[in-house]
Amino acid sequence: MSEETVIYLTNIVIAAILSLLLTHFWRRRDRSEAMRFWMLSAWVLTVADVLFAARPILPEWASRLFPTVLVTVGQAGLLFAVRRTAGLELRTFPAAVGVVAHFAGLLWFIATPEHSEWRKVFNGVVWAGFSFACWWSLRRAAEAYWRPVVAPANVFLAHGLFHCIRLGLGSWFALEGWQEASDSLQIVGNLEVSFFMVALFVGILMANLQQRNTELREALTEVQTLSGLLPICAWCKKVRDDDGYWRKVEDYFATHSQIKFTHGICTDCFDRHAAGDSEPSGHGSGKG
Repeated sequence: MSEETVIYLTNIVIAAILSLLLTHFWRRRDRSEAMRFWMLSAWVLTVADVLFAARPILPEWASRLFPTVLVTVGQAGLLFAVRRTAGLELRTFPAAVGVVAHFAGLLWFIATPEHSEWRKVFNGVVWAGFSFACWWSLRRAAEAYWRPVVAPANVFLAHGLFHCIRLGLGSWFALEGWQEASDSLQIVGNLEVSFFMVALFVGILMANLQQRNTELREALTEVQTLSGLLPICAWCKKVRDDDGYWRKVEDYFATHSQIKFTHGICTDCFDRHAAGDSEPSGHGSGKG
């Protein structure tokens, strides 16, 4: 068994475990569209690793095409997951263009009689582009997804930079014709896949839990704010805030909770208004 095959098998085991964790999390905790994209992307990347490991038994053209394209499909899925996580539009057209362009480029390399090291450079350009797009989009999400050092956005950034470095070295090795150095770089790239998937998907689960905890703390703070005694004017029904200002009830709750008011009229007030009898009420906002 070759060293490359061992690395691919290791990647399969790691990817399958992470995919199962994401599936469990999606089924039990988070049925959102974003988490569904994260889960599906993990499984697509797992299948890609299986095809990479099966390269020796596949036809040469298939082994050079399908595993690589499937990685790009997985990257497109990650971009969808990122944009949904950040509350952004999916924008399927640019992602589809990236996948189709990569597919067409790989077909061109397969049609070329000689094996070219520039194929690896081409792959690096496509994958780095998706990684930087994911990083840029995830910066628009909640802080849990980009502020910590091990946040998913930073994982995408590191992944994109790695591909840039690999791109530069791959171009150099291709120009110099250093096949052994190019093969060593390929092994390093295969190992990086495992680190990337572990850091990304574990980071996503941690960021989701951290965001949930933040939302729960905010909800608890809101409940505590709305609990206890609230000074209210017995005449005009204004309430006194923490700064001592008297404010309308709807204004107070709008700034201290997620409650939004819509105005109507109750039957008693309607009857009094129809009879021409209206109780006086205070106006303005004074401190007291």
